[in-house]
Amino acid sequence: MEFQSGEWIDVYRELLPHDDWQELVRIQVTQHNYPFEVKLLERPVKQNRNTYDLSDWTVLSHVIMTETSQLKAFLDQLEIEQMKMDESKTILSIRKHGQEIVRVTNDSVLMYGVFYEELSESGTEYENFFDAVLPYTTFPVEVVFCGRGVLNDEDSIHAMTLTDTNWQGVFEDRLLHLLNRKEITSGFLPTNYSKPSRRTLENFMTEFMLCMPYNFIVTRDANGRFGMLDHFCTDGKIAHFGNIEDEETNPDQHR
Repeated sequence: MEFQSGEWIDVYRELLPHDDWQELVRIQVTQHNYPFEVKLLERPVKQNRNTYDLSDWTVLSHVIMTETSQLKAFLDQLEIEQMKMDESKTILSIRKHGQEIVRVTNDSVLMYGVFYEELSESGTEYENFFDAVLPYTTFPVEVVFCGRGVLNDEDSIHAMTLTDTNWQGVFEDRLLHLLNRKEITSGFLPTNYSKPSRRTLENFMTEFMLCMPYNFIVTRDANGRFGMLDHFCTDGKIAHFGNIEDEETNPDQHR
């Protein structure tokens, strides 16, 4: 399905293995033609951290970008420190025809007009996600798994690489050890819960349900195409956003 105008996807920067938010900006602007209106904003020191009334923010830079090299030079020298959402103090906003198409904050990248594809009716399961994403990817594929819905913030994010479609083997090798974490049996599950005698991928997928808020999967293939499953933000849908050269679409039309 395609969402109509006004729909966004929010990608948390901590889920990007190299925090390459500039690459997401580049991907997003390739769907449109130059020029772009680019603003860099800073939150007033005395403003409530949870307030996003941008009319009060200080404009550090306001430029009309007319070519790729100009925007590239601007992004290459720009640093936006990664920090938690309630501490966010810097915003990069890029607009086309008065419509904001991408916004970068200290914790996330928000992109407008991204194509969504619904999962099958069988639910938001790991198999559904990889069955939908991997047939269209170019290996190797970077995979970021976040189990924050079960684990504490520390050590809840894990980056892996797929060289073929055997994601199950990679998960078994890299993630099954998480079933040993003490949080698994304290606070999140009933007190009479006992760990399985044998660690299996089925056990893992039961404990780290993707329908649990703050559990994520993000993939990126060798051609820069992303896939994301975030039940908390996308309500159990997959978002595909990648190099626009692969798509037959009007560059100024929402997909």
